[in-house]
Amino acid sequence: MKKRFLLFLPLVLVALVLQSCKSGSDSSIISGQVTDKNTGTPIKGAFVDVIKPEDITNTATTDSLGNFSFDVEVNEAQPFLLEVSKQNYKPGYTSFKIAPGKNIEDLIVKLESSTQDGGGDGDDGDVGGEAGGPASLELTNLTEPEIDVAGTGGKTNTTFTFEVSDSAGRVVDYPVDVEFNIIDGPNGGESIKPSVATTGVNSPVGKVKSNLSAGDSSGTVRIEAVIRRPDVNLTIRSTPIRVAIASGFPDQENFNVAPAVHNFDAFGYIDENHTNPITASVGDLKGNPVTENTVVYFSASKNNLNGGGGLVSSSSPTDENGFATVELFANGSQPTGHPQGPGFIDVIAETDANSITETTTILLTTPEANINVSPTTLNISNGGGQTFTVTITDLNGYPMAANTEITVTPSEGLSASGSITDLKLGDYFAPGPDRTEFEVTISDANPDETNPTEGNFTIKVVTPSGRESTRTISGSRAKTK
Repeated sequence: MKKRFLLFLPLVLVALVLQSCKSGSDSSIISGQVTDKNTGTPIKGAFVDVIKPEDITNTATTDSLGNFSFDVEVNEAQPFLLEVSKQNYKPGYTSFKIAPGKNIEDLIVKLESSTQDGGGDGDDGDVGGEAGGPASLELTNLTEPEIDVAGTGGKTNTTFTFEVSDSAGRVVDYPVDVEFNIIDGPNGGESIKPSVATTGVNSPVGKVKSNLSAGDSSGTVRIEAVIRRPDVNLTIRSTPIRVAIASGFPDQENFNVAPAVHNFDAFGYIDENHTNPITASVGDLKGNPVTENTVVYFSASKNNLNGGGGLVSSSSPTDENGFATVELFANGSQPTGHPQGPGFIDVIAETDANSITETTTILLTTPEANINVSPTTLNISNGGGQTFTVTITDLNGYPMAANTEITVTPSEGLSASGSITDLKLGDYFAPGPDRTEFEVTISDANPDETNPTEGNFTIKVVTPSGRESTRTISGSRAKTK
């Protein structure tokens, strides 16, 4: 009894393994036979093609007995459509539904002769006979792979031609309607006309053409051609074609230039690492970024202002967004001849053979600050406070550079309040309140202390270049016993 059990156990394990392998498989076999519809004779060399699902591309050719067989990978139950074609025969179709791991066998496809002699094989080589149903769309010509934005003076349309073939590669020689769709693009009004065209109409047999016209925006357009076959529940789509819509030439209205900051602490200061980026934005007539690598030329103080005007990189190409950037270096320049006063310079950007220009004005301020405080002595009563007027400018009387930091630090027992206790300056040209004129109040922070003491507060100014300027005001805190 024990021996029988031991013999039976391996058989069970083998059966379980085989069952596991079978249940995990998703490979199916499709097989059948192709025959002549009138005579029943097997047809050798017929081409069998999977038309649907579109992502399965298996094919087979019948043998001398008209038989065919091939494997497919099926992950879920789904319908299949086969097209069978052969020289001198009309194409035939058969459809069925198949589930993972299941086979479809004994399919019979009968082909009808397209010739008077009852069909049969023709010469070896290319497939001949009457064309079958449309099965593929192939681009045969694109007149312009790149066109220009409308209204910019360039070529604004392109013509594309597709050829329609059956599954055997034969040109379909009867009229077929083809749709043309824009899959995606810049959405600037680009259009296709006609959106539906028929093969053989204004085109050779089996071919169809249409036109893409550019809109107001640049970018890439993707186009597909589509044939719909409700007779076999099939939609045929071409491989998308791409057409670039290029921007036009630089336009004065869409040419702008600006620095990162207008107030730059570089007057009389040399530091090759201290720079101020200057960017030009270059657009065409419709506001699209111009073609990448359009060169923009920059120059500082072109009017030969006294004292120089800062060292600017001479040129820069635009990027894909139409921007070109150079650096203004702190090279020790001390310009004095500008109409707005010492320290001002003009930076000029030019492009398109110097016919398009734009100017931006920059103020070079000194890294050192003048700090004036009134009154000049600290004198605070017990528990009281004292307000000071503070004027902070560069050495030429202008606001300090953009992003200059100003802080006020009182000594022990005092507190400070006001706009400059912890301030980062904006980007200013002209002096004025909260630019060069400030107030700070110093107060007794410990009124319970009755002994008179000395006190002070310090104003510190730090420019983006790292230069520090300070001013300390000292005095006393009067106390009563």
